[in-house]
Amino acid sequence: MRGTAAANGAGKLAASVAARIVDDVAGRGWPVGEVIGSEAELLERYGVSRAVFREAVRLVEHQHIASMRRGPGGGLVVTEPDVAAVIDAAVIYLLRVGARLDELFEARLVIEEIVTEVAPERLDEPGITSIRAQVEDEAAGRIVDQRALHTLLARLTGNPALELFVEMLSRLSVFYFGDMSEVPHATVGAVGVAHRKIAEAVCAGDGGLARRRMTTHLRAEAEFIRSRRNTRQALNPAAAIRGREGGKRAEAVARAIFGQVVEQGLEPGTFLGSEPDLISEHEVSRAVLREAVRLLEHHQIAAMRRGPGGGLFVVPEDVTAVCDVIAVYLERHGVQARHLAEMRVGVELALVDLVLARPREQVEARLVEALRAEQEAPFEEVVDVVHDLHTALASLGGNLVLELLARILIRLTRLQELQRPARVRRAIRTELHRTHAGIGEALVSGDRDLARHRLSEHLQVLAEVAR
Repeated sequence: MRGTAAANGAGKLAASVAARIVDDVAGRGWPVGEVIGSEAELLERYGVSRAVFREAVRLVEHQHIASMRRGPGGGLVVTEPDVAAVIDAAVIYLLRVGARLDELFEARLVIEEIVTEVAPERLDEPGITSIRAQVEDEAAGRIVDQRALHTLLARLTGNPALELFVEMLSRLSVFYFGDMSEVPHATVGAVGVAHRKIAEAVCAGDGGLARRRMTTHLRAEAEFIRSRRNTRQALNPAAAIRGREGGKRAEAVARAIFGQVVEQGLEPGTFLGSEPDLISEHEVSRAVLREAVRLLEHHQIAAMRRGPGGGLFVVPEDVTAVCDVIAVYLERHGVQARHLAEMRVGVELALVDLVLARPREQVEARLVEALRAEQEAPFEEVVDVVHDLHTALASLGGNLVLELLARILIRLTRLQELQRPARVRRAIRTELHRTHAGIGEALVSGDRDLARHRLSEHLQVLAEVAR
């Protein structure tokens, strides 16, 4: 189902084996702690060399899918996907594309408004009890993490994608802001009051009121963070890249090289140095440098070319790498088509509003191009171009964080559609041809209400067809 991203041609076979490992783990029901095979058994199963297999293992270890245990009874052991690895991938991608703090808060507002609309509809008595306890604990100072209520409300929606996105965006906001301990006591108290009011509206089943209160709260938070001296509009490269346990030196080297790429704005193809030069520059062993390079290759930052004229070169940023990490995490947590559809409606309706603020001729040119690509694609390729109109909306919106979220949802939907029978995919294509032109027409004419109505109905129909 997933395609683990490879940084260069030499790594494609290892990436393919890594994707097969992920599928095997998922097919077994993700039995955490279970050994799925010894190295010798897996070499025979996948039919590759030891070098290729070990490179594939490094990829799945970085994604927290499985790890190799040495010694008697050892082998490849299934591990629990780590939300920190997902957030790390998102931070790195957003650093590469230059996402700004304002874009992050705009995206948070969209996602958490969805939460406050959905949570009251699915709330049961234990949920009410947990929300009240959370608010009481926060007021009493027993909970100091101001993200806790946001995370709880997202969890109570029963939508694992929504829960992940709330966690991801709230953690990302901390990277733009320095020391949270510097928040004045009065501000902490105001946050507590806002949380209590949001909680009361959710527990009362009033989604509209909860949404309005969440919007007010997040806008106030954004204004506070913008006003602080140590706030930065751009993400800090020092916040990114985590290696495996015990690989701290390699992690530091990878982070230093990544910081150079981001801060100097180095273009894809830029030469960063030969292996001997990098070993000397960073004063590390060959083994440490190669582990650092694996991290850079895994995150689609740079890749090592072997042979004459070789060395470490910057590679283009790739949203696919982020999507693959998130796809693995969400599959482990039981994401379904209805979860993705629920989020896409909210995200893409927000994008409609942003797109309509763009120059009309720019919108028309991009949408015409997208619609033509869909019409001309043969059926066998339809899954690869099926969402071109939606991808165009994401890129036209002008918000890099929302674009990332939209692309993740689009790709996850596409991956799920790949598993559908051909007749279902044909029905999906028919629905696309029937409605995409109408959505594009409404956008080009600047008719906000009609564009939102057609897009919302279209996504709901697609979700029903794909069930």
